Formats: sequence, C-alpha cells, structure tokens
Amino acid sequence: MSDALLALEGVTLRSPEGHLVFQGLDWRLQRGGRFHLKWVRGGGASAFLRLCCGIAVPEAGRMVLDGVRLTASYAPHPFLERGALGYVPTDGGLAVNMPLLANVALPLRFALNLGREEAQAEARLWLERAGLLDVAHLRPRVPADVQAWLASLARTAAKRPELVLLDRPPGGLDEQVRLAARDLLAQAGADPKVTMILVGGDWLADLGEPMTIIESRVLTGSQP
Repeated sequence: MSDALLALEGVTLRSPEGHLVFQGLDWRLQRGGRFHLKWVRGGGASAFLRLCCGIAVPEAGRMVLDGVRLTASYAPHPFLERGALGYVPTDGGLAVNMPLLANVALPLRFALNLGREEAQAEARLWLERAGLLDVAHLRPRVPADVQAWLASLARTAAKRPELVLLDRPPGGLDEQVRLAARDLLAQAGADPKVTMILVGGDWLADLGEPMTIIESRVLTGSQP
C-alpha cells in the first residue's frame, strides 16, 4: 500500500446527487503516472476527482492517499497541506469576488512562498500563456465558462503541483484554447514524478505522451 498514491479498500462512493459511483471497491493507483478517466457524462468521474482532492470522503471503506488515511471525521489532505495539489473542476473553482489575476496569484504566495508583487508577476506570465492576459482584470463569469476553467488550469501549472486533477471543461474548446490547454497541462506535468488524473475530451489524445486509460468498468470491480 505504501507504494500506491491512492489505495481504496472496500470503498463505496456516491456523487453529490446521491448516485452510486462504485461500491466495495478495492483498487490501487500508482504514483507518477498519467491517467485518463473515460466515463460517460454523469458516470462518476467528477465524483472520483472530488474523492482524490478530499472534497468527498467514502461512504464506506478505507481510503489512503499518499500514506494518509482520509475519513469523514478526519481528512488532512497531504497534497493540499503542502500546496502541491492542482485541482481544476469543470467550473474552475475560482473565487467570483476576485479578478482572474488575483485568483492565480494568491495561491502562489502560499504554494511557492512568493511575495505579493512576485506572485502577481508570475500569475501574469501564466495567464499570458493561457491567452487570458487581456481579461486578467475581470472576475470569473457566473455561471463559469471555459475562461474560468482555463485560468484554473493556468493556476495549477503555476503552482508546480505533485498531483493534478483535471475535470472536463464546461463547453467545447476552439483550437486556440485547445493549444493553450495542452501547453499548460504539459507544463503542469513536466516533472515525470507528477501524477495526473484527467477526465474526458478528445483534445487529451494529442498531449504527446502515453496515458493509461481508466474506463468506468475498471472502477466497478476489476483491477487496472
């Protein structure tokens, strides 16, 4: 178990809507890989990412992440506590009361121990790389759009994470956004020790590196 990034023993997980994602699952996910979750929409991929980032906890069973057991009553997320988690939900997960620049810059002050001005300068570089520098002064739209998702991906890449959890974008990606997303994702995973768990989208097929496909049937009883 110590060699696994994620170890599940008899785990039952439900989506926020109460749908059963898997039940009594025994499973191991090795660290340092590139994993592409291929699930139909509504099939539980987002719920699985929420489990990996500590937002959700198992309804039953035992979950160990990076050597730390997470439970409903005590769940110190090891990657989050050391600023090494990069989570990009479909809606981006950005604070709607702050502009994109602040959303990207603020976590860098804690994850990378940067000063305020240095963090803002770093954030501008990553937003420029994402093609979002001209809207960096704007707050995320409500409901969230592809820009918020892309800005969240830029924030993840800037943090130099150890664990990347990427959910599908909220809409289609034009070619310019696809290229920017691929570049940011490649930068986020530049270190081969980084573990990446990615959900959906044909644009992932062109990342230029081998990926392990995890289909929904794998997480309903069989082993990867």
